Amino acid sequence: MTSTFSRPTSVPTSVPTSVKEGLCAGALLLIFAILAIGSLQRMTLTADEESHYGYGWKLLHFDASRGADNSKMAFSALNALPRRIVELLAPGILGGRLETVEFGRYVTVVCALFLAWLVYRWARALYGPAAGLLALTLYVFEPNILAHAGLVTTDLYATWMTALAVWSFWRLLSHEGPGAWRVATVGAVVFAVAQLAKYTSAHLVPILILIAAGHAAPALWRLARAGQWRDLAGRIVTAGKYAALYAAWFLVIVNAAYWGQGTFTAFRDYGLRSTQFQAVRSALGPLAGLPVPVPEPYLEGLDRVMETERSGSNNVYLLGEGGKGGIPGRRFPEYYAVAWLYKEPIATQVLLLFALVAYVLRFRRFDFRRNEWPIAATVLFFACYFTFVFQTQKGIRFVLVVLPLLFVFTGSLLRDATTMSRRSLVLIGALLAYLAVSTLSYYPHFIPYFNELLWDRKQAYRILVDSNLDWGQSGRYVERYLRAHPDASLEPDRPRSGTMLVSANKLAGLLLGEQFRWLRENFEPVGHVAYSHLLFRVTPEALQRVIDPLPPDHGDKVN
Repeated sequence: MTSTFSRPTSVPTSVPTSVKEGLCAGALLLIFAILAIGSLQRMTLTADEESHYGYGWKLLHFDASRGADNSKMAFSALNALPRRIVELLAPGILGGRLETVEFGRYVTVVCALFLAWLVYRWARALYGPAAGLLALTLYVFEPNILAHAGLVTTDLYATWMTALAVWSFWRLLSHEGPGAWRVATVGAVVFAVAQLAKYTSAHLVPILILIAAGHAAPALWRLARAGQWRDLAGRIVTAGKYAALYAAWFLVIVNAAYWGQGTFTAFRDYGLRSTQFQAVRSALGPLAGLPVPVPEPYLEGLDRVMETERSGSNNVYLLGEGGKGGIPGRRFPEYYAVAWLYKEPIATQVLLLFALVAYVLRFRRFDFRRNEWPIAATVLFFACYFTFVFQTQKGIRFVLVVLPLLFVFTGSLLRDATTMSRRSLVLIGALLAYLAVSTLSYYPHFIPYFNELLWDRKQAYRILVDSNLDWGQSGRYVERYLRAHPDASLEPDRPRSGTMLVSANKLAGLLLGEQFRWLRENFEPVGHVAYSHLLFRVTPEALQRVIDPLPPDHGDKVN
C-alpha cells in the first residue's frame, strides 16, 4: 500500500555506516553515559523523584489509584522495576542498593541513550552521516538533557516518546510499497505508549493531525480540483482507518498499563475538578452516563493536571518578578523565551540559527513537506502552546520535548559536508568545542546550568529559579559546606550577621514568602555552593544599617 496522504516518495537512501563513524557515535554515547551517571551519583533526590518512584512502585503492585498524585505516570514503573525484580527473585542483593530510588535513576539514563540513538539515526537518515554525528554531539553536550537524564521523573520520558512518535509518523507518511499497515501499527503503538510518559504527550493528537494535514493538503487539493472525488474519498477513508488504529492501540495499551482499573466508569461519576472537563460533561448531557473505555486513574490524573495548570495557583518567577510576592496566577508570555535565551548553550543557539539560514538559502534541495514539516509542525505547536496557553512556568524542563527535533534539524547544516568550505567546517568545529567546554564547566551540576550571557553565576537567581536552578539536588554539597564551616548558618529565620547560606528559591521569594527580602535587596552573594545556594557575609554594622529602617514585620512582607 502506498502512502495514504500523498504520492509515494522514498525515504532518504541509507548510507552504510563506516567503522570511523560507528566509533565516533559509540564514543559520543559513552561520553553521555559517563556525564549523566557521574552527575546523578552526586545529586540528592530532587523535589518530585520520590513521589514518581512511589507511584511506579504502586503500579508494579497492581494498584493504579491516584491518591494525592496527579501528574505521576505509568512510565515511572520502569524506575521501580529493578526493586520489584529484586523483591521477587533475590531480596537483599547488593546490600539493597538495587532497591533504592537512587538506583532507579539508571533506568532513565538507559532511556536517554535510546533517545540519543534516535536523534543520531533520524538526522543521519535525512541528511547523511556527518549530520547524524552533529545532531548527536548537540544532544550529548546538552546540559538540560543531562540534567534530567538521571532523574526519576517523566520529563526525559516525554521527550523521548514525543520524538519517537513524530519519527514513527514521519516514516508512515514517507512509506511506499507493501507493509504500510505494519508501519502504521508501529506508529500507533508508539503513540499509545507515549501517553504513559507524561500528559504533555496528549498534545501529540493535534500535532499528528497538523502534520498529516500539511503533508496531504497539496495532493488532496489536486484531487479536488480535478474532480477525482472517488480517489479523494478513498484517501480520507484510509486516513480514518489509520486514526482508528491509533485509537484502538491507545485503549489497549493505556488499559493494560493501568490494569484496567475503573475502566467503563461513567463520565458523570467522575469527581471532576477542571473547568474543561466539567464543561465537557455538561455538554454531553445524558451521554455523560455512558461508560468511558479508559482507566479512571488516567483520566483522573489528566483532570487534576488541567485543574492545577489552569487555576493560576502556580508560583511563577521571572527576572526578579513574581514569586509569592507577585500577582496570584500571573504568567509571563516570555517565560520560556527567556529560559531558552539563558539556559540553552549559546553554541547550540548559533548552530541552529546557521542551520535555519542555510536551509532557507538551499530550500530547493530539500523536501520540506515530507521531511522537515513534521519537525517544524511539532516545534511550532509547542512554541505557541508554551508561549500563549501553558500556565505552569516552573522550568525549562517542560520544553525539553522540542530539543531532539531541533538537533535533528540542525544536522541539516552538514547535509553537503563534503562540499563545504574548510572555513565553515572549522567554525562549526569551534562552536562544538565551545559547547562542550560550556557544558562541562558546570559538571556535575547540570540543573543550574546558565550560558555565558550570565557571566556572574551567583546572579542566576535574578533571572530564573525553581527547577531551573534549585530543585533540591544539592543537599550533599550543602551538608559538606556546613560541616566544613560550622560558623555558617543555613537560612536563618530572622535577619542576622555572620556567614549564611540561602537557597536561591528562598532568596528570590519563591518559598517562605519574603523572609529573605532584607538580604536580597541589601547584600550581594559572595559565593555559592553548587550554584543553587548563595553565600552571604553580613557584618554587624551592615546589618544594623539595614534593620533600623525596617518595620517589625518586614520579613513577612510581600512585594
